[in-house]
Amino acid sequence: METSIINWFQSIQTPFLDRIFILITLLGEEYFYILVLGIAYWCVSKKNTVFIVYCLTFSSVINSALKEMFNELRPFQVLDIRALRVETATGTSFPSGHTQTVTAFYVAVASLFKKKWLWGISAIIPFLVGVSRIYLGVHWPKDVLGGWLIGILSVVIVTWILRNDNKMKVQQMTLFLVVLSVVSLIFFTSENYVKAVAAFSAFIIGQMMEEKWVSFSTKTNLTKQFVKIVLGMSITAGVFIGLKAILPDENMFIGIRYLLTVFSVAFVAPYIFTKIGLSDRIEA
Repeated sequence: METSIINWFQSIQTPFLDRIFILITLLGEEYFYILVLGIAYWCVSKKNTVFIVYCLTFSSVINSALKEMFNELRPFQVLDIRALRVETATGTSFPSGHTQTVTAFYVAVASLFKKKWLWGISAIIPFLVGVSRIYLGVHWPKDVLGGWLIGILSVVIVTWILRNDNKMKVQQMTLFLVVLSVVSLIFFTSENYVKAVAAFSAFIIGQMMEEKWVSFSTKTNLTKQFVKIVLGMSITAGVFIGLKAILPDENMFIGIRYLLTVFSVAFVAPYIFTKIGLSDRIEA
């Protein structure tokens, strides 16, 4: 059945559709979310962005663990098919990381703002990204279905944790998840899992430290917002690119690179913003 579906998509491939589905699949790639969520965290709403980032990073940890557990080969590794953008097909096949990421993102956004049109987008875009992964020959239909379902489940779990009225209990639960994910590195050792755990842990710890010791305000004038974005992205890119240049390309050091990069977004950049007058502190 799945092979028949793959073969049907292969039969309709054209240069025009290739370009369309490659553009669609870009919506599931990490750099888009780093840019958008970094800006949202620094300049729009910390509370809402924290919720969305928790959903995305938690989803990524689950996705990477499941990929390693199931260890499924991708369609182009099994079938004699034409596959596109295979450089984005890192790790194993089930579940689809692109599909799961975009599902978690749009469902998280829709659940925050509760607008009908956002719920429509949260259905349409994940559907299109999932279809793009099948069209490109890098995922089976079951991978995409798994990505949709687990992406939604990730948002449900994070919502349940963060909507608790007891702030101390929320911190304890999130820190427990950090410890659990770090300990699980004993069993899950893929590069993708290391990256996911590093990003998840760094944002939770960095955001908690920011809340306790920085507590910056996202509100300021347009000029300062622009400077915050340029400076924040420069810091983030500098940490990521600089560490990539000097650290070995091994899992432990890749994890350190992702850990420090995300920590820069969550804590270092806001700390600098307040020190140089780009952001005010929120008084308790």
